[in-house]
Amino acid sequence: MKNLALLISAALVSTSAAATGYYTDNKSDVKIKHNSDGNHVSIHQVSPGNYKGNLSKVKISYGSDHNDVDVSQYGKKNKSGVYIKHNSDHNYVTVGQKGYRNNSKVNIGYYADYNDVDVYQKGAFNYSTVSIKGGDWNSADVKQKGNGNYSTVDILGENADYNDVTVKQYGDYSKSTVLIDDYYNGATKHNTVLVKQSNNDYSHVEITNGSSYNTVYVNQY
Repeated sequence: MKNLALLISAALVSTSAAATGYYTDNKSDVKIKHNSDGNHVSIHQVSPGNYKGNLSKVKISYGSDHNDVDVSQYGKKNKSGVYIKHNSDHNYVTVGQKGYRNNSKVNIGYYADYNDVDVYQKGAFNYSTVSIKGGDWNSADVKQKGNGNYSTVDILGENADYNDVTVKQYGDYSKSTVLIDDYYNGATKHNTVLVKQSNNDYSHVEITNGSSYNTVYVNQY
């Protein structure tokens, strides 16, 4: 599975959809695991109809390094899940969603280090969650443009150190929550979080249970 270039493009064309005017969901499930390195995955999903949207799931695990994943979703009520874990390092993931009520979830954990994740959501009432549990030197950058967006960032547990998280929300009535928590076994240290918000937004930051030497910047204007 070395050096695999995988392109998944879903355009939702079916006889039943054309007859009824409704579109069924696209679903994509990609797994890169067991020391599979240097792969490129590109997922492009479009849901122009009135149905629920698209579903994309990407899992990188068990020592799979230097993989590149690009997820693009257009429409409403799309869902993207990216999971990097079990000693999988130096992976790069980008998630782009345009529409409204989209959902992006990124989980990095179990000694997955040096991963880089970018999430971009444009529209209203989008939801982004980034969770780093027991991983070091990871970078997550979340940008949301529109009103009523919601972002959560959790950095949890021993060996969740030296991570860098940036959340930028442009629009009104958005909400950002950041939790840095020892969670189990040892202190969560030396993480940096930047939250930048525009009008009428809300930011909540909690550092607890022996988490030390972390830096949080909140800029509201």
